[in-house]
Amino acid sequence: MTPEQLKDLYARRASAMARRPIFARGSGQARVRLGPDLLCDVEHPGHSMVADAPPDAGGYGLGPDPGELMAASLGSSLAMGYRLWSARLDLPLRGAEVDVQCEYDLRGQLGAGDAPVGWQRLIVAVTVTSPAPEAAVRQMVERADRHCPMLANLSPEIERLHRLTIVRG
Repeated sequence: MTPEQLKDLYARRASAMARRPIFARGSGQARVRLGPDLLCDVEHPGHSMVADAPPDAGGYGLGPDPGELMAASLGSSLAMGYRLWSARLDLPLRGAEVDVQCEYDLRGQLGAGDAPVGWQRLIVAVTVTSPAPEAAVRQMVERADRHCPMLANLSPEIERLHRLTIVRG
């Protein structure tokens, strides 16, 4: 889809949803079946995958573990947001790369000590390639981040660090 087609599609969707908020309501679903050991079959409407733990954590390593899936979900949600918001703002975007790094303390998950469960620090390094002025690219990235559903789903207790590199091109 071209940037112009994306812009038109999302302008029409936003307009329809502003007029009829019920159109904005949605839901998601995943069915997860635990197989042998820690292997999980994951089914979504339209596709399926496996999730697993690495062998040193009791799994087979046949798929990404839940933390890897969550990092991938966050990174892809951000990257897609950059594409969508660049189109909506008529900002040329040649590419975007998102590196997601999370820091955690396994003691929380294991109930060993008083460490919190889950991610404690999130570092997102974004590289955007665009011939647009730097200020416009920064504004687009800030808007996309502000409207990122996966970022919004994370606990506000997680320390967040966002690094942006703009490549003129």
